[in-house]
Amino acid sequence: MPSSRVSSGFSKRFRLVSILSLSLIVFVCGLTMTAKSADKSESPAKVDYSAEMPRILPRTPEESLKSFRIHPDFKIELVAAEPLVRDPVAMCFDARGRAYVVEMPEYNDAHKEGYSSVKLLEDTDGDGVFDKSFPFLTDITLPTAVFCYQGGVFVGAPPYVYFCKDTDGDGTADVREVVMEGFGRDKGDEGMINSFRWGLDNRIYFSTGIDGGMVTVTAEGPGKKFNTKGRGVVLDPATRKIELTTGGGQHGMSLGIWNRAFVCANSIPMQVLMYDDRYIARNPYLAPPPAPVDIAPGGKFTKLMRISQIEPWRILRTRIRAASAKGDYEGGKPSGFFTAATGITVYRGDAWPLKYQGNLFVGEPANNLVYRAAPKPDGLSLVAPRADQNAEFLASTDVWFRPVQFENGPDGSLYVLDMYRELIEGAPFIPEEVLKHIDPIGGQDKGRIYRIVPKKFQRPVMPDYTKLSSKELAALLDSDNGWTRDTAQRLLYERQDTSIVPELKQLALSSKKPITRATALWSLQGLNSLDTNTLLKGLHDQDPHVCIQSLRIAEQFAEDSQVQQAMISLSENESLLVQYQAAFSLGAFQSIARNQALAGLLTQDVENKWMRMAVQSSLKQGAGEVFALLLQNSELLKNRQAQGFLTTLATQIGAQSEPENVKRVMVALETLSKSEQKLAQQSFRNLLSRASASTKQVLASSKSKYTAQLLSGMMKSTIDQATNTKLPVKSRVGAIPTLSIGNFDETLPVFEELLSVQQPLPIRQKAITTLGLVNDDRVAELLVEAWPGLSPQLRMSAVEVLFSRKPWQVALLDAVKAGEINSGDISPERVQLLKSSQDKAIKKRATALFQNQRLTGRSDVIKAYQASLKLKGDPANGKVVFKKNCAACHRLENVGVQLGADLKAIKDRGTEAVLLNILDPNREVKPQYVTYLLVTTQGRTITGLIKTENANSITIARADGTSDTVLRIDIEELISSKLSFMPEGFEKQINQQQMADLLAYLNSIK
Repeated sequence: MPSSRVSSGFSKRFRLVSILSLSLIVFVCGLTMTAKSADKSESPAKVDYSAEMPRILPRTPEESLKSFRIHPDFKIELVAAEPLVRDPVAMCFDARGRAYVVEMPEYNDAHKEGYSSVKLLEDTDGDGVFDKSFPFLTDITLPTAVFCYQGGVFVGAPPYVYFCKDTDGDGTADVREVVMEGFGRDKGDEGMINSFRWGLDNRIYFSTGIDGGMVTVTAEGPGKKFNTKGRGVVLDPATRKIELTTGGGQHGMSLGIWNRAFVCANSIPMQVLMYDDRYIARNPYLAPPPAPVDIAPGGKFTKLMRISQIEPWRILRTRIRAASAKGDYEGGKPSGFFTAATGITVYRGDAWPLKYQGNLFVGEPANNLVYRAAPKPDGLSLVAPRADQNAEFLASTDVWFRPVQFENGPDGSLYVLDMYRELIEGAPFIPEEVLKHIDPIGGQDKGRIYRIVPKKFQRPVMPDYTKLSSKELAALLDSDNGWTRDTAQRLLYERQDTSIVPELKQLALSSKKPITRATALWSLQGLNSLDTNTLLKGLHDQDPHVCIQSLRIAEQFAEDSQVQQAMISLSENESLLVQYQAAFSLGAFQSIARNQALAGLLTQDVENKWMRMAVQSSLKQGAGEVFALLLQNSELLKNRQAQGFLTTLATQIGAQSEPENVKRVMVALETLSKSEQKLAQQSFRNLLSRASASTKQVLASSKSKYTAQLLSGMMKSTIDQATNTKLPVKSRVGAIPTLSIGNFDETLPVFEELLSVQQPLPIRQKAITTLGLVNDDRVAELLVEAWPGLSPQLRMSAVEVLFSRKPWQVALLDAVKAGEINSGDISPERVQLLKSSQDKAIKKRATALFQNQRLTGRSDVIKAYQASLKLKGDPANGKVVFKKNCAACHRLENVGVQLGADLKAIKDRGTEAVLLNILDPNREVKPQYVTYLLVTTQGRTITGLIKTENANSITIARADGTSDTVLRIDIEELISSKLSFMPEGFEKQINQQQMADLLAYLNSIK
């Protein structure tokens, strides 16, 4: 659901519990906004604000309709309102033109649940306005999505996805089957599963938001679970089985005309997903960059042209907040930029002029408007600049207007879902003294649905698609309206009527519309009736988008030699997008010609990181051959990106258990000239960095003098580079990781030298983290010995290393007991992890050693630090506090590391609540900010925050500011600690006055 700058979107369990759910967002230094003045002259506890808080009353649907300002070429029409519908957050149209609408009146209601519903709306007189409502599905909790199929609907209501159907025609579902179970149900009701969309491939796609979940699928049986965190779901509605794909965003996911996926999140208005995780999953040695890419040039701070008044409570909150910022009443803008982006939707209809097809629409309910962008190509990605220059596409003067979702309709227009609420922000994030003047559930009995159409729009007469013959449905694939094509294709897939195969082939071969040709091809595939000749025509189509769709289909025909040849030929297509898809699709088979084509793609587009990634996704097989082919191109080897790809590929080859590939690499490296020996050494170094047993065996048994020279020369040059104080620090740091693959007897003295206090901080930092890769008991001894000379930052890194292996944890406990390491150097949450260790001996010792340290029961500390709320803070001093204590995990004013959330939103939280977050972060932890323990197959334990994840890898961000990307094939175990990534004990670092200064500084940020 959307959120605002004040909160993240649809929050339900408000007040203290939900406030605390954001504890991790404030990581280490605990972000802040002043809800209570530090200025004693205006203490919220003593001032009655009722006189400045006049209620803004709701308007009737007719009055609200008059409040809109819309693009001059369009008009907006009301099609449904209360009492017919309340709090709409999602909808879909069935084949008869009826609308299933998801209602969420539970939003912001802290005391009740289970009274949300799905309504079935019908226009009985054909005037384009819904006039009848049926309680299709009642008494459900927090429904978020709906999609029509086989006369019923799939309904997302975390933790469930149901299939519901009315079999007796009374408008009420009498079938409610659980299709999936286990999706996350966020305590703030934000970022849950949403946006069920029909794909060209006859599948339903949906987003899991930010909550994910370990999901069981009824059709798969109880034994199989899917980890959906950070992923998207692809449902085959016929078999009800699923696959996982790329995820992203919070609430809102849309598929474009050609199935390109777009997502959004609170302050991120528009992102495009650059790849499908299912391709990435084929090569488990590939760690790709994050798939979501921002495409709105202005991002969060795109200037929004709001026309509604700023609510009195926002003004009051700003003034209260600014009282501690030396009179800066605004302390930043209270509105006018993205804080609640939601419901991103691609317009795919035919009622509007053609130039609008493909436009992106995003709701901004906190600003009472709808934003439009017009995407255009930017290499393999897109850029989506503002489409309306002097006013928003749609805006309202009614502050209750809350556009949270959109839907393309059967009539080719765009529908807008308006929750119509007094407060779209989560109630927990409004200061208590302000909240008492607002009704947090105001509007839960209201809701509107609008339709946007051109001024001279003539509504078409819509047939009942369920009564059309299959031939008539096939003809509708030629429609310019995306909803019509989707519905016709879906009904054909449901019917599985192969009698219309000739008509579909004719469309695939002869339609003048590229989208029709592609849809017909997928429809044939959905009927298991696509023949090779028709597919080959698609692969040779003149339109690049048809070629792309044909390549995706062709992956299922890859055993056919003609299909292989056609797929390979598309690697030389003039369209970069076609080449990109070819790089993925060629992974469906293996041949010499295919390897040559992949090498050719690299040669053409080696500068493009997405192309490099796509090629590697297809190289679980053939990596050695492609490596050797690329090494034959001396010009290519001069390119730094090419060198990087080769060394990355060498790492994969070394990790794989394919001796022939290792031999190919070594033979290829031996052919390099003297000027290319640096590349040879780096490739060899990477080959060894994660070498499998078979790789080591190949190298150990090699009689090649060249291999022996590389092996002996590698460590010598590495040691020379790492220890040479005359070299730039960056160059020395780059050499240190290679020490981890050397003989520790040889590298131990080197590490001792690099850890000495005379060395620059980055050298010592890298030496410590590199030691974590060395599996030798002497590592712990070395770190304990170096401990007295380590700074607090380095000690944090050393603790991370010592935690990474059980024998080192024992050494750490020994050092604490002996007094060589102060127990205070180990953060409370790390202590808790030791106390809850699965190793009984470690657990027992930790419990005894740290018996006076506890993770909960923070009431005394919180009580003591209430005094800081009454002190006058100095922002300048607070900035110093931030740099010293918070910058390791947060970034403000170009200082620090961005591990936690964006602190620019801190102005929207009350100081008292934020203080509670800082001092007691583990009362309630949001899912995305929980500390995880990742155990590798090599025995390492990595603890930290899951920063990103995809089909193949997980990136763990540590508390010391470093991070590790671990391939899933190297993960033995991944465990949630259920503890906040934000550590306890902040009061040990700053006193009450410093806390007041810190709060004042955070509040002063504009």
